[in-house]
Amino acid sequence: MTSLFDRWNSLIQLMSWRARIPGEPGRYSIILGSLKKLLRFDDHADEGVYKEIQTYLKQDLIVAYCSDAGMPGINDPGFEILRLAREVSSQITVLPGASAVLLGVVASGLPCHKFSFLGYLPNKNTSRQEALRLIAGREETTLVFEAPHRIHETLKEIYRLMPDREIALGRELTKMHETWYRGTPQEVIAALGTEDRGEMVLVISGADSKNVIHDKQAAILGDTLPEWAIRYLEAARSGGMTLREAAKPLARHFGVTASEIYRRAVENY
Repeated sequence: MTSLFDRWNSLIQLMSWRARIPGEPGRYSIILGSLKKLLRFDDHADEGVYKEIQTYLKQDLIVAYCSDAGMPGINDPGFEILRLAREVSSQITVLPGASAVLLGVVASGLPCHKFSFLGYLPNKNTSRQEALRLIAGREETTLVFEAPHRIHETLKEIYRLMPDREIALGRELTKMHETWYRGTPQEVIAALGTEDRGEMVLVISGADSKNVIHDKQAAILGDTLPEWAIRYLEAARSGGMTLREAAKPLARHFGVTASEIYRRAVENY
């Protein structure tokens, strides 16, 4: 399982083997898949496709599950292929690839020492509103997928429920036209304008972050940063950010300068 744009050496080697390649039909899949048989495998795959894949697995052939972008198996039916493989005791190997979930959490600039991924928000308005009300009460950062034709209504609902909450909206993550919008719900709505194309990843800061915005002085009282802030800095630095870069989102949370956060962070390390 891999994204077609990651681990090219592994994929080239894979193509040299006797492989059958199910996946989402698309321009890049077809380019690589033209070397071997390409099967369409998505939520609409019929029983015949399942049986064909199972036959290949029983013949001890290599079956590679690919997608044009993103990490296969996350929020798609890829787990069904893994189940088929387990049933016939096939060896399962995952080639790490781009994941909109992890990329979204890290690139959002929001605290990511603890986060939840809830998949797509519900289609129906009442169910979606209820889901957002539950998210509003969560203490950790929450990431969801949203359909482009619903994104404006969803942002308006977030603004109604959480007007001061910091959010980040990523469009077309892991793809050529990746774009980010960050800030309060009102700021993101203004920046997005009328754009309603592409896959959307929405990252919402937790209730703890909301409290920081409302009670800045109490939250940063004294010279010691809160435990969650220290853990965020550690995670950001592990991800390759410098301490000064990681301090900027915290400075916006606390309503102080980045240099002040940097000073306190140095004292904590």
